[in-house]
Amino acid sequence: MSETKLYGNMMQLGTGIEACLEKRLVAPALILLYSAIDITSWLASDNPNASVRDYFTGWVQDYMLPSKPLGCNALELYSARCGLVHTLTPDSRLVERGGVRRIAYAWGTAKSSDLQSLIDRTGWSDRLVAVHVEELYEAWRLGLLAFTEELQENSQKATALYERANKFFDNLAAEPVEALLGRDDRQAKNV
Repeated sequence: MSETKLYGNMMQLGTGIEACLEKRLVAPALILLYSAIDITSWLASDNPNASVRDYFTGWVQDYMLPSKPLGCNALELYSARCGLVHTLTPDSRLVERGGVRRIAYAWGTAKSSDLQSLIDRTGWSDRLVAVHVEELYEAWRLGLLAFTEELQENSQKATALYERANKFFDNLAAEPVEALLGRDDRQAKNV
């Protein structure tokens, strides 16, 4: 059951991201995407006491970036995630303290290479890095694929992951709930 929950929920997240992209809802697509990375990295974490930053950046470094290199690093993605998810801005404490660049997103038919060229020409390459939203999504999907392939070879890790996935949000259709309530009502009348 938890394996079904895992793959079902990952597919739903992907479908949600794609629906947002189709409707040109870039910020909601990114928020869902960063949440998907959060969820995936939590599942993969071997250390239950690790910080969100540690397991997020670890998973991105181990699975996403090797699967689909982007112009940014794992800490810059984490910083972007913090800004968007918490304040709907490109700003985070990591950006404010220096040391990480803000991500400037290309989307639709725009090319991240063109945006990066513009950033480089303005002399802001130490403050901004271009990433295409759909390439970021592809990096997550490919990273997830690489991770699930690894799970097939490591049954101990798979078992731990499926136990975590068993905690996933679940929903029930109205019919099973009504059927269960109907049985309870009949049982109560017979008592």
